[in-house]
Amino acid sequence: MLTSDKLILVELHKSGSSRLKKLLGEFVGGETSGKHAGYADELVATGKPIVGYVCNPLTWYLTQWQLGCAGKGDIHKRLTDQERWDQLQARRANRPLKEGSRPGALELPEGWNADYAKKAWYADAESPEAFREWLKVVLTNRAIRRLVDSGYAGSPVNKVAGLMTYHLFTSFVRGGENVDKSIDSLEALEALGAANAITPHFIRAESIGTDLLQVLTTLGISLTNEQRAEVDALKDRGAAAAKAIQRFYDVPSLRMVAKRDELISKLFGYTAPSTVPDAETFGRKPGKNKADKADKPPRAEGAKLSKAEKEQKRLAREQRQAKKAAKGAGNGNGDGAKKAKSARAEAKMNPAQATTAKTANPKAAKSPKPAKAAKAQPMDDEDDDE
Repeated sequence: MLTSDKLILVELHKSGSSRLKKLLGEFVGGETSGKHAGYADELVATGKPIVGYVCNPLTWYLTQWQLGCAGKGDIHKRLTDQERWDQLQARRANRPLKEGSRPGALELPEGWNADYAKKAWYADAESPEAFREWLKVVLTNRAIRRLVDSGYAGSPVNKVAGLMTYHLFTSFVRGGENVDKSIDSLEALEALGAANAITPHFIRAESIGTDLLQVLTTLGISLTNEQRAEVDALKDRGAAAAKAIQRFYDVPSLRMVAKRDELISKLFGYTAPSTVPDAETFGRKPGKNKADKADKPPRAEGAKLSKAEKEQKRLAREQRQAKKAAKGAGNGNGDGAKKAKSARAEAKMNPAQATTAKTANPKAAKSPKPAKAAKAQPMDDEDDDE
């Protein structure tokens, strides 16, 4: 954190912020510290403009794990403290099981303890497998959520969003540490953030130079030509971050972050790098005909089919129906042969003729009813007992 008379810089991401704090300190003065900033209300009370420093959630989680592998960080401290594990075990063992909860819902996975955390999650900073297991624990396992971060475990935010989103709210949203239980959806959380945000000024690690200049200009802080050159020399972390993401993440782990910290990605425009294997499936499950769809360009979110595309899909559907009818005719079905002939004829119509035919025979224009979607299953490994 950097505190000066002109602004306060608060970082959610430690890696790469040292150079920014040093340079910004030369521009506006003030003092830097490695301590975590207070809650948003405390920052507002200073009366100074707040500037946030963030990064891609994919990078944030990876950095937290790498800090742990080096024996640093709050998450590492908690997960490698056996006394905390013992307290958690005792607390869960003494809590009554909620009605409707499955047997064993309050139990921790067998063998999980401080020693396991050291050997399985933090022993090898070069292991993608260790990182992915650690990430799943931090993001989706409710059994040890209180161990990872007690504030997060006690907040309604943990029901709908990830740990990084929680820290974003406590640092940059008034009352973010005391979110009401009525906030039970991502939409409600987003509305709360929009209504109570303490700053619109953010610098992203991936575009540090461009964002810094924009923030300083907005705040009316002028720079000399020499200072501008220093800003231009700041190294954006986009390329380095993309390489690390490509190495340590796979598609399932990408989806976990996409789901839990969707709000941050939406606010700051973060996406999965295209260099990640199978990154085109980021955030969704691959379809049955994945190989057939691989060459199709992704459709923009919320985009609608054009009239030409709709007509193309309709004709393709009718051609498939014609083939099925023809198959029935080959088995001696006279009616099937007639239907096949009719379907083939209609499939060859131009769009105007097809529309006329549909109007003349509305029953034939009806498409099969879509199958009901399968009920979504919760991604958490443990029943919620908070």
